[in-house]
Amino acid sequence: MTARNVVIAGASVAGLSAADALRDGGFDGSVTILSDERELPYDRPPLSKELLSAPEQPEPVALRPAEHYAAKRLDLRLGHAAVGLDIDRRFVVTSDGAALPWDAVVIATGSRPKPLRTAGGAALPVLRTPQDLRALRLAAALYGDVTLVGSSFIGLEIAASLRARGVDVTVFGATPLPLGDVVGPEVAADIRDLHVSHGVSMRTGVQVLSVDGGPGAYTLHLSDGTEHHAPHVVAGIGVQPNDEWLVGSGVELDAGVLCDAAGRTNVPGVYAAGDIAHFEHPLLGGRTHVDHWTNAVQQGRLVAANILSGGAAPHSGLPYYWTDQYGRRFHSYGRRRPGDDAVVVEGALGTEEYLVLYGSSGEFHCVLSCGRERSLRGYRKLLQRGATWDEALQLAGRSAGVTA
Repeated sequence: MTARNVVIAGASVAGLSAADALRDGGFDGSVTILSDERELPYDRPPLSKELLSAPEQPEPVALRPAEHYAAKRLDLRLGHAAVGLDIDRRFVVTSDGAALPWDAVVIATGSRPKPLRTAGGAALPVLRTPQDLRALRLAAALYGDVTLVGSSFIGLEIAASLRARGVDVTVFGATPLPLGDVVGPEVAADIRDLHVSHGVSMRTGVQVLSVDGGPGAYTLHLSDGTEHHAPHVVAGIGVQPNDEWLVGSGVELDAGVLCDAAGRTNVPGVYAAGDIAHFEHPLLGGRTHVDHWTNAVQQGRLVAANILSGGAAPHSGLPYYWTDQYGRRFHSYGRRRPGDDAVVVEGALGTEEYLVLYGSSGEFHCVLSCGRERSLRGYRKLLQRGATWDEALQLAGRSAGVTA
């Protein structure tokens, strides 16, 4: 290892995982972590789950204790964002005007919510930061009625958490079913029915064309010709990569930072990990994004290992996500593809427990569990080695009546 200065742009899960892995791997040079936020790095997934639903209003949990950074000799610079990358003179430029020399850079700046603006140009609230969480709690208590634009994971988790607090919730989704592209129509219908059974007004297949008004009195103009009036609106219409600071740097961009399976960009010494990485995946084929917590940890560690070794070990971890809604926890490994068959091999849709396999053309692509976590391990192994659809169904046949 010849690098002496590593700059990590982004105090995200991926960025901190890379920093820790560098130290754990014996790197004794300087490690600088840049963060555009002014508080210690925190865990984001609970914001829309237990932190929003809990009546005692707990604060976000720090990803690392405050003393961790000094103990690991990590130079964490809060409120200092990366704003430019000079690949010729090998500097990272920060928002306070500093120019940090680097031998290796880890781009871990992640993503942010896509904005939805009112006709007057004001951005609608989102849920991404602790400040957003506090504002949503206050609005929910003040109005007792929240409208969500977007039926993705974030929108559905917010809906479930707010209903746990007794707040009236309306969800607008442009697609016919929530998460239909992710879990398929069968499971998506079950998730929709779960929300309806808990009192959520689900308005799917309806686009929000424009929004007028402001806090306390919003008007949503809808694609079916109607209007919807709401005191508070939260947007959850997807995310966009935080890659503007790299424009013109020479690093190749395309809906994120382009990199190979090892996390290497087209610029020697520059790597990407986490939400920002648009990488080659040996199991999925072609370039892909994986916008989930576990992948960020794995990629951060992998990039650090490759910096240390100078090698090109590929990231081949399975896409994995979980989501909590109304006391149910959904887990998934792999990735459902358009046209996949969905086969329920344990339990039944419409109940609190089931296991679904997805595949087509002889290929096994994905497994999803609702309350059947103990059944996942065998299917995870099959997915990791590229097993066939027949092998997955055979495992289901062998396991029938065995797992609880």
